[in-house]
Amino acid sequence: MKLFIFSFILLFSVSSFAEVGDCEWEQDLLNNQHEGLLNRKTICDNLEKVTTEAELKNALEYFYWEARKIMDTETDRHKINKKLNKCEPTKESKALVIAFEGTGAYEPLIPATMARFNKCLGGKVDPKLRDKIYSTMEKLYKEKRGKERKWSGLNRGVMSELLTMKQSRSVDWYSFPSEESEILAGIDEAMDLKSWKGILRDAKKSIQSNPKGIQNARDCITQYLAKAKELEIKPKIVVTSHSSGGRSLVKFAEHMKKAGVDIDLAFSVDPVIEAHHAIEEVIPQIAGEPYRNKEYWAKKKSNEVLGTKYAVPEYSFSAVWTRDHKKKLYKASNVKVHKNYYQTQDRKGLDLGGDIGRFGIRGSQMHNAENKHIKFKTFKDGWGGHGDINSDSEVLEDFRESMDALLK
Repeated sequence: MKLFIFSFILLFSVSSFAEVGDCEWEQDLLNNQHEGLLNRKTICDNLEKVTTEAELKNALEYFYWEARKIMDTETDRHKINKKLNKCEPTKESKALVIAFEGTGAYEPLIPATMARFNKCLGGKVDPKLRDKIYSTMEKLYKEKRGKERKWSGLNRGVMSELLTMKQSRSVDWYSFPSEESEILAGIDEAMDLKSWKGILRDAKKSIQSNPKGIQNARDCITQYLAKAKELEIKPKIVVTSHSSGGRSLVKFAEHMKKAGVDIDLAFSVDPVIEAHHAIEEVIPQIAGEPYRNKEYWAKKKSNEVLGTKYAVPEYSFSAVWTRDHKKKLYKASNVKVHKNYYQTQDRKGLDLGGDIGRFGIRGSQMHNAENKHIKFKTFKDGWGGHGDINSDSEVLEDFRESMDALLK
């Protein structure tokens, strides 16, 4: 039955995106998802659990097309963010999640699709499918957009975990980018002349601790809380982050402190400082790699060319190192609980440029927060630690327990 319903809905959705939609029911579902409770809420309430990958893909595809239609022809990621993030609670809302993605990780359509899926089918996903949610979304995105997605640790980790939680439909999730310069947002943005032309503007906003991603998040929570007041509800406020999103989390929290808003839970994963400052740390290291690795190359080439059997030392990659950033990465005074997970073994980083251009990314502690160091069992396991920490069982279990406690 549920497959039939979603196939029926999807048919209208695809048709209305291909041409101007003229189905009154579909328009009401898309434009009045909170007011049109009879349509959306009734359908969602009566759907059974999602128990197979086929059902998962079918449902995600509908919500993808819903988000895609709202996005329309817009290409500016910040404007898309404003269009896709409705930033309004319902009477049933118990928590708002503001999520700051890591460098090069924000893909507007993906978290928006997953968030819409959550408001209908959250808590109805078989926990065994948790690890399939993001991979299914990745495949769907490539199939529909014809290009690879930007990999997101948050979407892969805590957001997928949320979708399997019993009360997740009462949670409103909105994601935002953390990069403070558009040239760091991804390959496409780095190749876009407009990104370079705006570099001085971006620098000014960075100095003011108010880059576009944080601006949009501030607008979002302001609108959300105003609507919550109208509804006479008080949802909990949660802020989560990965990588350079950790610094955005702190800046956002400080803005909220000035606005008199307390944050019930901050949950950061492998935080680092602003991406442009992290790169400043790495560039001199990369320049020194040939000298640092002269023994590595000499013995490796000797073994390959001369047949010697030297023990080749581990290649000395450059890295964003774990450091004490207590003036940049810390628990703000208006945050009631701040949990932070970090690792110190990554050598893969963003996996760009092969061995020559690769550098590791190692997270840091959040000053005065509840810090937990995740140690991978072997040296090999820690290779991609900066990404893998997002799906670590201890991290996900703590996120689930923390959210359950808030939603009681």
